[in-house]
Amino acid sequence: MWTILPIVVMVVLLIISFALVFGVALGVGWILTLFLPFSLFEATLLGIIVAIATWNVWRNILSPIEPFGSNDYYEEDEEPELEDFDEIPPSRFYRTDADRTWENWFRYMLANTTYDDFLDSGGFAQMNDRQLQELSIRLADAAIAALKAKSPRTKRLRVSKGMLKHEITKMGQKPYDDEILDTAVSAISDELDSLQEELRDVIRGKLWNEPVDVF
Repeated sequence: MWTILPIVVMVVLLIISFALVFGVALGVGWILTLFLPFSLFEATLLGIIVAIATWNVWRNILSPIEPFGSNDYYEEDEEPELEDFDEIPPSRFYRTDADRTWENWFRYMLANTTYDDFLDSGGFAQMNDRQLQELSIRLADAAIAALKAKSPRTKRLRVSKGMLKHEITKMGQKPYDDEILDTAVSAISDELDSLQEELRDVIRGKLWNEPVDVF
């Protein structure tokens, strides 16, 4: 019974509102028949049309000055931007133009490749996106430290799990789990395959701190 009562009240209110509008239009129509050569039906119909047009005009006039609390005001607002976790932003690797160096660019490339593999693997659900980003950056730093010690004449510039463990220990951190290191080594090795030429030039010319415009 309580679920039907609101429906009944709504129907009654609709009927009353329709009757009120029709009564006003009928009264306007009757007045128009006194001055114009219209039938009562034509005058009533004209009154309804004029009422609808007048309502729309006033609604358009008043809508721009609605109070700030109205729903229409907020409907046009853009939704707040959410932080994008698809990529570690370049701003994490440089803050000024002087920081746009080859070393920071390699850090950016290796960290994002590692981060992508962490996300794709699905095996690190215990860590949130921010933690995975920080982990990827630290692993990229360890990889860069290992690469800076290599000779440009090395046949293939790559890193191994042992190298990452060694550099992570030098940083004063405990070695990560094998699952983390295996994922990082695979991601970094794949990325280094496409960066061999640039990396070899940087090692040969000791250009790590030289500026670069590839960010």
